[in-house]
Amino acid sequence: MVDIIIIGSGIIGSMLAYDLSHFNVSVCVLEKNVEIMNEVSSANSGLVHTGYDPEEGTLKAKLNLLGAKRYPEIARNLNVDYEQVGSLLVSNRLEDHDILMNLANRAKSRNIPYEYLTQDEVRKKEPNISDTVVEALFFPTTAIITPWQMGFACMNYAVSNGVELHRQTEVVGIEKTDHYRVLTNKGVFESKIVINCSGLNGVRVAKYHNPETSHQIEFRKGEYQVSDIRDADYLNHVIYPLPTKLGKGVLALKTIEGNLMFGPTSKVIENRYDFSTTRSGLMEVDSKISEIIKPLPKNRLIRQFAGVRPTSLSKDFIIEDCDQFINVIGIDSPGLASSPGISEYVIQEFIQKHLTLVEKERCVDFKWKKHLSFEERNQLIQEDVKYGRIVCVCETISEKEIMNAIHLPVGARSIKGVKRITRPGSGRCQGGFCESEVVRILARELNVDMKDIPYDNDPFLTPLGGHHEKL
Repeated sequence: MVDIIIIGSGIIGSMLAYDLSHFNVSVCVLEKNVEIMNEVSSANSGLVHTGYDPEEGTLKAKLNLLGAKRYPEIARNLNVDYEQVGSLLVSNRLEDHDILMNLANRAKSRNIPYEYLTQDEVRKKEPNISDTVVEALFFPTTAIITPWQMGFACMNYAVSNGVELHRQTEVVGIEKTDHYRVLTNKGVFESKIVINCSGLNGVRVAKYHNPETSHQIEFRKGEYQVSDIRDADYLNHVIYPLPTKLGKGVLALKTIEGNLMFGPTSKVIENRYDFSTTRSGLMEVDSKISEIIKPLPKNRLIRQFAGVRPTSLSKDFIIEDCDQFINVIGIDSPGLASSPGISEYVIQEFIQKHLTLVEKERCVDFKWKKHLSFEERNQLIQEDVKYGRIVCVCETISEKEIMNAIHLPVGARSIKGVKRITRPGSGRCQGGFCESEVVRILARELNVDMKDIPYDNDPFLTPLGGHHEKL
């Protein structure tokens, strides 16, 4: 039996594992997928919002502020990319000036720095802003991260410091005696405390504990478009429209890696695993993005994808302690930005009431290995020639880097896992030339047959068997 079981290894579960690994408690993470960070956390905008948007008095408002405050230090500790790029909240109508100023006042009340910009001032900051933009607020502390890089780094640190991770382990029931028995497809796991961070399955898992739970979640699909990195200079900041009741709207940003990304849409769907892109959804992105920037030519786009967000009908995060069963569900935007705050809140408000947390005297250090510079690669080639054998030409990823991704404490076990850790298949050809080689390297390093290497989750649907990417 362990002290704590965490169900789910998205950004919330991974951040909790990271924070808890600093204490003398036993922690076990159960993940139903082949890879961590594989559902909600794998398909979002990668933004650390400043926190001016959430309604006053909500957990979203409180934990967004706390999360954004914690991110820089966590990123430094793990050597994860974190860039404060700033954002522009733009308005296309002078009639909406009061709405803009209300958000400015909310930012001021939360000590979030901002600057009001006239139309001419906006154009100086963003030459490719839409001609219809009339004014904006500039938020200098808005930051970008790569979500799965942060999640993988957190979980690798956690596992290096004693946290157990069980992949392909799906929860099918929960029993309560004097402790919890979590029933899975791979047997029974026992603990004093259970934390439900199961994302799209949050309510289902909550009902295993309490069939009478009243929590309701709807699933919102958001579609995105992505450009090639050659267009990295097209934008300088994150560009937001004025928010609506459906969320922050279709935005434009430059990712850490230099791709431009546009989206998401927000459509309620029945199937939580509907990651398809649609003509109507992508047309909506096209239409909305033209209101905030001058659109790129279509031939510059290299990819479309969709993600699904679990949205609580209460319009706020659901975070509660139900007899040492802690629900952390209904985490939609700004969930990524809030995740360090959510973790700290859960530990301080709930876990410390049930367990005595003593900090470890020493933790095993773990640093994320960033993309190699030309100079770094040349130096490493002297030690191992495999650093010079380039597998992904688009992103300049070597055989050795792929091998390193596989042999991390929480290493890649699928094509998608390798892609998230080291980016082969993320460039202009989208894996057209390198994917088969990635399969061969995975099979060799894991000592399995190539046909048993999954693209994503299903080991029977391999790229050689005709499986197509869902994201």
